[in-house]
Amino acid sequence: MDHVDTIGFDIEWRPLINYLKEKGVAIPDLWGDSRSAGRLPSGLLYDWIAQNSMSPREALRIGEHYRLSDYGVVGLALKTAANFGEAFQVVRTYMLPLNQNIRGVRVDASDADAGTVDVSIDLRDSPDLPPELRLFNANVVAAASYAITRNLLRDKIDLIRLRLPEAADDPGPYEAHFGVPVRFGGRSIVFTLPGGCFDQEIPSANRAVFQAAIAMSGEALDTMLSREVRGYRERILSLLESLPDQYPDSSDVARHLGINERTLRRRLTDEGCSYREVLDMVRQKRAKRLLLDKRLRMDDIAEKLGYADTSSFRNAFRRWTGCSPSDFRRDAGVV
Repeated sequence: MDHVDTIGFDIEWRPLINYLKEKGVAIPDLWGDSRSAGRLPSGLLYDWIAQNSMSPREALRIGEHYRLSDYGVVGLALKTAANFGEAFQVVRTYMLPLNQNIRGVRVDASDADAGTVDVSIDLRDSPDLPPELRLFNANVVAAASYAITRNLLRDKIDLIRLRLPEAADDPGPYEAHFGVPVRFGGRSIVFTLPGGCFDQEIPSANRAVFQAAIAMSGEALDTMLSREVRGYRERILSLLESLPDQYPDSSDVARHLGINERTLRRRLTDEGCSYREVLDMVRQKRAKRLLLDKRLRMDDIAEKLGYADTSSFRNAFRRWTGCSPSDFRRDAGVV
């Protein structure tokens, strides 16, 4: 599929492009990778920006570029929803399935006496990501969520406090950016809001336009998913990459996805792969990251990847790459 076809519903694309334009940075040519990996162009572009920046404060600036006007029919649905609660459901249904950094969003009672709620954003971080990249991702997601909500409510957002999952040296820049106390800890981004926030009316609400936008959003999302931009292979990759140690078998993965194992095998066959091949992709990628950590012994790495012994890991790594783990370490300068 040509990358131009995917951009029509690639709702993360334009904010990143606007950020690069403001910085005067040329857009890199990543489309060959996009076709081979079955990923959205914005996913590749985001990874490229992160690799070439990695500044936590720059991540906040990236988040500022997320605006409703860049989100096409989904943005239109958000702007014409009746209230913040209805807009929140649009986000969960039409934006999260294609976001590479967010696993899910939930709402919990925060303080019964104060009448507040916590909106928690669970990130899709691999356990092997370095802390600086986890902080970068969290900052982008937090700043983007804040920018979109302010845009939606025309700056009438009563944010009480914010918690970020990765510690920063100085909370000052964060408190200046969000205008509330910011704390660090836990595994999620947590916005604390008034309990009645979901009843807050959207100034630009329009029922007829909302219903039309929802219909168009559903059609566009179905088309994207059917084109395998985020098919079962990508969903399984995301699941496996989020696990800290042992990997589940295909039956466990099928249950997680809400389908039976036979259907999972058939869907993966339609996408030109098998569960074993997807698992090998995850193991190979993680093995290379672990091998770059000179503190880890070969048997430690083999165990983390789910191999019974070091010999099995060595054989698998040679099959994937054509070289031994020791040769890979030597070529990478890890001694």
